[in-house]
Amino acid sequence: MKRTVLLLVAVILLYLIPSVILQAVYGPSYGFLSGENSWIPDGQGGWTAHGTPSGEAPTTPSVNVPIALRYLPIFLPAVLLILFYLTPLSKLLQEKKPPIEDSGESGDPHDAEQG
Repeated sequence: MKRTVLLLVAVILLYLIPSVILQAVYGPSYGFLSGENSWIPDGQGGWTAHGTPSGEAPTTPSVNVPIALRYLPIFLPAVLLILFYLTPLSKLLQEKKPPIEDSGESGDPHDAEQG
């Protein structure tokens, strides 16, 4: 259970850390946690309303975020999950069972009386 929780935390961090870094680098052009109603880049330095944004368009010119960087926060956790579920690394997530000690006696007092 503990190893599974650690894997879940790693997946969450592999999504959040790149997303926050991309938001810091590209600003509102990246749109991390912007929601459905927001301003999106139009590809020419301007902004296009998507849905019904509540605020005004950003005053900074928009920047085109490369497609590979836009999907990086999704691919990093996916690679981690593929590594741990579709390769022999999956054995690291399994709990180790303690060995069963067999001393040759059954431990049942009724068996000793019979024979």
